[in-house]
Amino acid sequence: MDAPIDEVLTRARRLVEEGEQGSARAALFAGLSRAHPAADPVLARAIAEARVRRGARTAPRRFSRPLAALAVLMLPVSLGACSSPMDVAEAERAADATCEILRPLPGVGSADCTVDDGGFDAGISRDTNVELDRRATAEQAHRVITTWLSSKDGGFDEYEVSGSGAAPLHLTVATVAEASFTVGPGSAPTGVTFVQEWLGRAQNGMPISASVDDGRRIRLAEDGLSPAEQADLLDEFSMQTRTDLLTLAIGSDSTIESPVPASLGPILREFDAAHRGLARNDPERELELRVDVFKSGPPRLWWRIPTALAPTLTSDTALTDAPGWASIRTLLEAAAPGGDVYSVTITARPGQVLGRFSTSGCEPELSGPAAQFGAELQTQWATIHGIDPTTAACVE
Repeated sequence: MDAPIDEVLTRARRLVEEGEQGSARAALFAGLSRAHPAADPVLARAIAEARVRRGARTAPRRFSRPLAALAVLMLPVSLGACSSPMDVAEAERAADATCEILRPLPGVGSADCTVDDGGFDAGISRDTNVELDRRATAEQAHRVITTWLSSKDGGFDEYEVSGSGAAPLHLTVATVAEASFTVGPGSAPTGVTFVQEWLGRAQNGMPISASVDDGRRIRLAEDGLSPAEQADLLDEFSMQTRTDLLTLAIGSDSTIESPVPASLGPILREFDAAHRGLARNDPERELELRVDVFKSGPPRLWWRIPTALAPTLTSDTALTDAPGWASIRTLLEAAAPGGDVYSVTITARPGQVLGRFSTSGCEPELSGPAAQFGAELQTQWATIHGIDPTTAACVE
């Protein structure tokens, strides 16, 4: 026979007093679910109170006193679902110990090690934020990283400390906005050279962030770069030859995984004249080029042309007769056949995909909205470059 609700409450109180908040909550929910059709105690109380307000004689009065006691009991039980004071205290000890070893290191301007108790069932995290001196060297920054990674209270690969886990190390540079370096706990130490790639540019005011975790990533918060400027960045970071599988993110959308085809830089520079022409008629600064390079396939270029130069959404005319054809044609002309294969997608308004084409000779199969002009861009590209679209063979 199920225990009366009074016994359920008494047992739950005793477990709370003994520090077994989790067991208390489990016993409470189990007992209440058998005694009342609403398994959620908050819902149970709401049902009971609603019945009283309606004056329903059928309301089971025997639940009113237990539910009142339940409201009192739920506070410590709910708090028990959060982080325990002992675990929080141990996390704070570990955080303090981490800062004690980082603050004296050369190149460190300040170090802040804090604890986030995580709220309801979210777990405790230990956050480490280090601001480097404006003139710190890459060697000094690298020492901060390796010291943190080797510390049992910091980001060592066994970084669980009595119920808490280390959050990534966050490095910034004094007086430099939008520059940060993030290291995940347990990461393999990165070399000084990679740190220098970030730090040298950050100290020169470049909005750059880098991260080390299960891979290496550099993000440049630079939107609106021309094709030639993006090609220069590929050269600057040696994306054609590096073997450390760096992911370079340019602006808010581009994702470029190394190594990239050696021809990608020249390909981008071929589009620079077209970019300058489109930019002259772009008062709203909508023109955008995004470049994606993944190991799984050829490079993908994504152009957004200005709305003022684009066909209307409701256009039912042929592409070559539509407003904006001249702008689209400049991009088709710049994509010369031969060499490494790549694809181009042309968009305009948000959600408006005008079409796609590939220098392989066949329309690329890419996910996303259907093209407004179907396969017409592929056909027009072939015609412009003297290729018979009816006999063109796909080049892998």
